[in-house]
Amino acid sequence: MFFFRFGRKQRRDELLQEQRRRSAALHPTTGDTHSQRMERCKNCCKSFTTFIFSRVGLCLLVVAYAFGGGVLFQFLEAKNEEKTINKVQQHLNATVEKLFEHSMNSTVLYQNNWTAMARVILEEYQKSIVSQTKRGSQGERISDDTEQWNFPGAILYAITVITTIGK
Repeated sequence: MFFFRFGRKQRRDELLQEQRRRSAALHPTTGDTHSQRMERCKNCCKSFTTFIFSRVGLCLLVVAYAFGGGVLFQFLEAKNEEKTINKVQQHLNATVEKLFEHSMNSTVLYQNNWTAMARVILEEYQKSIVSQTKRGSQGERISDDTEQWNFPGAILYAITVITTIGK
């Protein structure tokens, strides 16, 4: 008997809900539409928040942070690295030009004189390279050598930043 009454009540509630849906479809009110939209938005925000704070969501956030950080670090640092490499390359070219000019200006090349003059020029170049290296320059790069701030290197740096947060 209880089951029969429960089944009838459930069937009656379903019919009432169906009738409400039909009447709402025929006569939509702006208040209902607005509240339905607000309810949908609220449910969407709840499900999004639940997903973000789940394990999968947190893993995706870490991956997105690493990817975004890699793009950002590469964008910010690659130009500076390229500028420093060009500066070091220009200094090398100037040093070679100095050696060539001193060699050309000498009427007679004596090994001792030329060696002493070349030593002075090369020591000056060596001191400037040491100071550039202390400031962070990697020196001259060959054409097949990759830059420090390539995409994988930048992602590695972003992951390093993530792992050191909180220490």
